[in-house]
Amino acid sequence: MKYYPYFLLSFAVFMFTQCMPAKKLRQADKNKETIRLWYEDGWNKGQNEALIPRVFHPDWSDGNPIKPESEQGIAGMYELVKFYKDAFPDAHFTITHLFADDKNVALRYEVEATHGGYAFGIPATGKKFISTGLVVYEMKDGKIYRSWQELDLMGIINQLKD
Repeated sequence: MKYYPYFLLSFAVFMFTQCMPAKKLRQADKNKETIRLWYEDGWNKGQNEALIPRVFHPDWSDGNPIKPESEQGIAGMYELVKFYKDAFPDAHFTITHLFADDKNVALRYEVEATHGGYAFGIPATGKKFISTGLVVYEMKDGKIYRSWQELDLMGIINQLKD
């Protein structure tokens, strides 16, 4: 039978793509793309509000909220995006590092923005700043389920006060 080697090759490829490590690798890649979409199209192209239902799990929560009284879930993310867009209307993020597995994503970013609204106890200054931050995302069902962010808040405040 001349199709026998082709069948074996097809079967081997099928088995490899169905094995757990391959599934985890595909999910890790999907998770990275979700985060990349959130920063590049959401923040940098101003599509946050449209992307929230696609990117965030309905039960999303912020692991270390800057605003502890903030609502969680999708409504909380809309609130957080509004806060940041009011405070830093031209924020532009550059992803410098992005690591993922099938359940988590870690990101380091650089951000450049203008302080256009009240934030961190400081009224709008109109000053530009540059900063960095780290975010760890827990993913569930292909969406951001929980997030923890560390940013150089003192560095931002010092740039705004100078």
